[in-house]
Amino acid sequence: MECSVSSSLFVAITFLAMVEGVLTLFIYIKERRLRKREPSPFVYSLAVSITLLSAFSFAYNVRLLSRSCQNDWSIMWCVVLNILLRYLHVVSCFCVTCLALYRYLYLCWPLRCPMLVTKRRCYYVTLACWTLPIALVAVPSAIDGKAPCADMKVTDSFRITYVVLYILGALATFVAYLLVALEFRRKHNSASPTADIAKFDFLVKLRTERCALHVFVLYTILSLPHIIMVIMSMIYDEIAQVNRNIPALLQRLHLLLFLPFYAWANPFFRAAFTSWTKRTWSRLTCGDKEGDFHLHSNGTKGESAEKVEGLRQEPPV
Repeated sequence: MECSVSSSLFVAITFLAMVEGVLTLFIYIKERRLRKREPSPFVYSLAVSITLLSAFSFAYNVRLLSRSCQNDWSIMWCVVLNILLRYLHVVSCFCVTCLALYRYLYLCWPLRCPMLVTKRRCYYVTLACWTLPIALVAVPSAIDGKAPCADMKVTDSFRITYVVLYILGALATFVAYLLVALEFRRKHNSASPTADIAKFDFLVKLRTERCALHVFVLYTILSLPHIIMVIMSMIYDEIAQVNRNIPALLQRLHLLLFLPFYAWANPFFRAAFTSWTKRTWSRLTCGDKEGDFHLHSNGTKGESAEKVEGLRQEPPV
């Protein structure tokens, strides 16, 4: 009973994460203005890594449910669950870090950001996000003299490498959001009492401070238990399966929130998604009315110039 409940929860969460990933890729590929943005490779990479991770986890748990929770452990599933999923988890963490650093440069270095952040450099950094986590296999292989899962299990060196990589990415993400929040607070406090502080600056400051708090809370509540469980598995050989499943479920829930929190917050994505949703609903209920909800290059449905300009001024996430 316990196994079927946890596996069902894994199936539900990973299925939603797959839908989110596919939808994100669809909107970004379809909308020209989103494709042209410099950090779009980070979003593509984040969506692909989360979709792949969720697909592997979904397949494993569906298979487990179909076999009445009787698992025949093999080298293939050891590689998939212990190596591939954690590799994709680190990749997604690094992609989120890149989006957070881009937000810091965009808001705190607005004049230098166009020179520092180019599309080509973003592709190079994205490639690094997929290359650096190979250390999950390279480092333990060099230390232990054998590849992880060679004897159907992973060693402590593999777990330590995973924890270090993930914590570095999480800390860099939080620090980037914290620096943005401190920068806006500094500018707000240094302004003269008679200065006319724009409402836009105040809203960005408030939103950024909340984002920094949300990032800290999400990583603390949803990802920290997973990291603690990995560390505990190095200390204790036998840990109850339910104690392993709860942190893993929280970690999957965190992945489910990655795209809505980091990628979907962009105003152009919201406009494009709303337009596509209305157009799809119109097709299903009233026939094809594509002209009514055609996606323009600005991600809107032909709104007024004032509304479009408002979208352009809002900083991307």
